[in-house]
Amino acid sequence: MSLFNLLKSHRKQWLIPVCLGQILSLCITGTSVASSALWTYHSVNIPYTQNFCTYLVLFIIHTWRLYYNNTTHNNNNDNLEPSSKKTKAWTFFGFSFADVQANILAVLAFKSTSVLSALIVSSWTLPCIMLLSTLFLGYRYLFGHFGGVVLCLLGLFMLIWADTMADEASTSNHNWIGDLICLMSATLYAISNVTEEYLVHRCTTQEFLSRAGFWGSLFSGIQALIFEYNEWTTIEWEWKIVVLMMGYVISLSSMYSLGPTLYRMSNATFISMSLITSNFYSLLAGLIFLDAKMPSFYPIAYILVICGVTIYNLTDPPRTNQNEYQSIKNDDTENNRRYLCI
Repeated sequence: MSLFNLLKSHRKQWLIPVCLGQILSLCITGTSVASSALWTYHSVNIPYTQNFCTYLVLFIIHTWRLYYNNTTHNNNNDNLEPSSKKTKAWTFFGFSFADVQANILAVLAFKSTSVLSALIVSSWTLPCIMLLSTLFLGYRYLFGHFGGVVLCLLGLFMLIWADTMADEASTSNHNWIGDLICLMSATLYAISNVTEEYLVHRCTTQEFLSRAGFWGSLFSGIQALIFEYNEWTTIEWEWKIVVLMMGYVISLSSMYSLGPTLYRMSNATFISMSLITSNFYSLLAGLIFLDAKMPSFYPIAYILVICGVTIYNLTDPPRTNQNEYQSIKNDDTENNRRYLCI
């Protein structure tokens, strides 16, 4: 019996989304480690350029895949209709704009306020996703979903408290403007995540990533040209910088490429909960490469987050009053298998 058939019941499928969620969290950790190394060891700070390279890679790879599938009439990976008839271009435009600006504002927030304050305010992403999903996707969450979210938030606040106990610098450099920037970033992340969930159920993975890559590279490329042109001319491009840039691009493009599969298996709230563990993985990277010290409560916080994610995923999917959306979410087993193969 295949692994997929063994896990085909809803109650037994919890392991695959949880593992995929942690892979996405590891990808986020890879981007933060690469960015930190670029700044710490080489004084390179070009977030617009890094995001531009990522979106450009997504656009090139998945546009080629889309063209190949269309020319060979090989549509085995998705049974959805072409998005041109179902989804208007402005939806991709809105998703990419929110996603690009959220990434940049997150960087600015950590420079304009304390780490502790930024982490607390960024936790607004999770309840904001639930609110937007309720308003625009028609979700009706169950008691188990709220219980899982509460456990994740408890784990997050334990991570924050452990950071405060371990590093007094985490409470310095407090600025209300930075808090406002962080709030805007968290809201834009929620908007982009909910919009992505909407889009991936109405178009193929190749179509989504191709269009998102096009608009994302356009937005971030223009901003990179405006804000980072002088930085480009002062950088001494050595192989270590190029390797770190490649590490960032590979990590973030991998996260975007795996995202549609996980969105089809779960939802934006679950993914946001899963990504909280990236703080723990960042600490492990610091232990290995930067001689960091592990705060006492970090393992407990990690366990709380994983338990919250598991409880959320074991609960029946959120109810919805939108028949079309529900019919897409409840695809048969064979279709889900195809999504896993993308």
